[in-house]
Amino acid sequence: MLFAAADVPGLDSRAAQAALEDLASGVDVVVGVTHDARPYLIGVPDIDSEVTELVEGSFGGGVLAAFAERGLTLGMVRHERRLATAADARALAIDPAAPPDLAALLRERSPELRER
Repeated sequence: MLFAAADVPGLDSRAAQAALEDLASGVDVVVGVTHDARPYLIGVPDIDSEVTELVEGSFGGGVLAAFAERGLTLGMVRHERRLATAADARALAIDPAAPPDLAALLRERSPELRER
């Protein structure tokens, strides 16, 4: 079971597949975090897992400490950038790891970045 944040435009099937592979290998929880240290993706083996309750309150932060306190094994997927503010959009537009089509669209719509 994967839980995903809606404000991470770089989230794609590769991240989901990596998370599912980690879960299949036996980890208890898979997490992907953004630049602000909050998770954008959390995966648990199944919906009936006791970990699911913990996950529900984890998108606000503190997820890693909560998992560590319970001795859970953790898988990590790639870092992503959250898109919630104009500053996030400017940063994403020049991030070399951003999806190229999204970065181009953001540069096109931002006058100060058009020359980049």
